[in-house]
Amino acid sequence: MSACLLSMTGFGRGIAATGARRLMVEIRSLNSRGSDVKVRGRDGDIPAAVETEIVRAVRAQVVRGTVSVTIWEEGIEAPEALIDPSVIRQAHAILETLRRELGLAQPVDLATVAAFLAGPAARRVRRDDLTWDAVRPAMEQALQEHQAMRAREGAVLSADLRQRLDRLQGLAAKIAQAAAGLPTRAARKLEERLATVATSTAVLDPGRLAQEVALLAEKLDVSEELVRLRTHLDHLGDLFAATAPEAVGRKIDFLVQELGREINTIGSKVQDAPIAALVVASKAELEKLREQAQNIE
Repeated sequence: MSACLLSMTGFGRGIAATGARRLMVEIRSLNSRGSDVKVRGRDGDIPAAVETEIVRAVRAQVVRGTVSVTIWEEGIEAPEALIDPSVIRQAHAILETLRRELGLAQPVDLATVAAFLAGPAARRVRRDDLTWDAVRPAMEQALQEHQAMRAREGAVLSADLRQRLDRLQGLAAKIAQAAAGLPTRAARKLEERLATVATSTAVLDPGRLAQEVALLAEKLDVSEELVRLRTHLDHLGDLFAATAPEAVGRKIDFLVQELGREINTIGSKVQDAPIAALVVASKAELEKLREQAQNIE
């Protein structure tokens, strides 16, 4: 059974050719507690209707993370197709009008028109005719690559998280084993301490001693914490073994917090050196798991 966790980090690129135009789309995503999608065009603003569709397409696949989508034109195969006589005449007429208004003597030549059409202002005007139908093929390709990369990274993260979970389960088993004999060890220590202060006139009351031992055993009992600890670890195992893509990052965050709570409670209730060492090791392993899990969607 292979795990199918998704990383929040990913990259994808898509290309779509429409006539003389070749559109490029790049998607990059980074870790984030929430969800944020940013769309920008290198050659100018993206029409609002197109941006809305892009955001909708991203959110259909990405539940959590900061996603940046960049669109631009690149690698036109037939530059001569960009020579539109009507556009050139319109630009020339606009520049000629401005020349006369400014009182400039030099007539507007084709070099000036070409420089104007190649400038940012003209590219921004051309962005106005950008449609979702033109962008969609490149967007779908970029999303497919982006999702594949997230799945590959998720598989690596899943393997690492599984190893850390195995270590935590092993430590939990050792804590349970050590805690099982804790009341006996504590009673023995209590008897030894009382024996050192007992005198001929102060005889130990067996009944009172049994009562104190019972109270001490109840105080040191961590069976409930161990049950909850094992339950949370089992739940984590189920999440790591998922076979369908699912946004489980927030569930993992919650379970890690609950695991930390149970481990801390065990450490505070049990004043025992061997168990204390196991608790410290468990906290260290849990922190490594927590840091790695921050990359999961």
